Amino acid sequence: MVLVYVLVFGSLSLVRHWAFHSTALDLGVFDQVLWNTVHGRFMESTLSLERCDPHSFFLDHFSPALLLIVPFYAVVPRPETLIVFQTAALALGAWPVYLLARHFLPRGAERLIWVALYVLSAPLAWITFYDFHEITLAVVPLGLAMYFLATRRTIPLLLSLGASFLVKEELPLIAIGFGLALLAQRRFGLGAFVAIASAAWFVVTLKIIIPAFAGGAPYQYLGRYASLGSNELEIARNLVLDPLRVIRVLLSGEVGSKVAFVLTLFAPGLFLALRARSALIPSIVPLGYLLLSDYGGQHTHHNQYGAPVIPLALGASILGFATLRGSATVRRRLTGAMLASAVAFSLVHGAIPFTPDFYDAYLRGNPNRAPSEGQVFAREPRYEPFLAAVAAIPADASISSRDFFTTQVPERRFNYHLNGLDPCGAEYVILDYADPSVNRDERKHLAEVATLEAQGYNEIASGKGLSLLRQR
Repeated sequence: MVLVYVLVFGSLSLVRHWAFHSTALDLGVFDQVLWNTVHGRFMESTLSLERCDPHSFFLDHFSPALLLIVPFYAVVPRPETLIVFQTAALALGAWPVYLLARHFLPRGAERLIWVALYVLSAPLAWITFYDFHEITLAVVPLGLAMYFLATRRTIPLLLSLGASFLVKEELPLIAIGFGLALLAQRRFGLGAFVAIASAAWFVVTLKIIIPAFAGGAPYQYLGRYASLGSNELEIARNLVLDPLRVIRVLLSGEVGSKVAFVLTLFAPGLFLALRARSALIPSIVPLGYLLLSDYGGQHTHHNQYGAPVIPLALGASILGFATLRGSATVRRRLTGAMLASAVAFSLVHGAIPFTPDFYDAYLRGNPNRAPSEGQVFAREPRYEPFLAAVAAIPADASISSRDFFTTQVPERRFNYHLNGLDPCGAEYVILDYADPSVNRDERKHLAEVATLEAQGYNEIASGKGLSLLRQR
């Protein structure tokens, strides 16, 4: 099952990239960061945060786990390396899921059904397809942490949680959930240590490490929680002391998207995670900070943010299933119902390849985006005559481009994502009206060409909705 997942979803992810549907944010960001690192400019970027000046990626996110990819990227310095690595990392997430099932369930279908639920997960499908994101590297260590929590193995649990801290700055929050779960297991000393140490590392990362790379600037993503407060202390205080405000935030925004997000994570396991008691706690923490965000992208299964919840939700569901004391017939029916539920949710959300809703389901994460001229896994014919002119751009020239070209030009130090119409002084500019900011509006595209020409650029190649301009 895992091999089929790797072959099918990995291949389609590559085809999606080759069809010019991968994006600057974020495949282009990570590709450039690793390319610069391999060439002696440690974690340098001009795409992260869409800033014109070269800067450290660590002022955006603290993710030293990216260094794991450097040896592979040094061999094949292309975006495809990141896509393949992510697919493999997500596939390995089935391993701790199976370890849990093998430990707590009898031999046979009851174990294998959970691997099927993992690879059929609708969020997993869209996380795999959506470019590359560092948060996917947390799936394996968090899955292992869930296994070691359930089997009461202290040192491996601490090592797994520590490894997750290197993935992204919010991972210590999830470890606080593990600390609370340990307290619920009556392992008071260990639980207090994990919760306090995790909270301390989270504060150090947000208040010291990231600002050190950002020249003292505060962590920028707190703005996504403005409904709860303006700083870390105010947010924490309102979470504890103002439950009505928390409830209002939970019930605000795209409530339907939030409900669908939770359902795709827990309904395939028939909500048996609710029977898992302490093992459910670690998944509540990431669900909390995702659902409380003012940014709708954090609580939709079409984006990457829910990746850490997948192994936690499935792990808790396995442990909840293990508590059932029914006949063999009842348990077989339940496993069948779980499989049917997983398939149904994936079908509804268009997450199973080659089914009718699969080819346009990517639009559901961007409902206002104009449809592509053909399937998302086929390159539009309008690109072909234009590519020779792009290939002639010198390797050391700076380029500013619209999606979806940022990931298609050869790697270089000065590669910018055209934000608005500020090309950051790049020598070459590539416009593509498929970018959501233009949304295939031909008149708007031509107006952008005229604006850049007024800024000192000459158009040297064009196509349907395409333009290549060079600085005079």
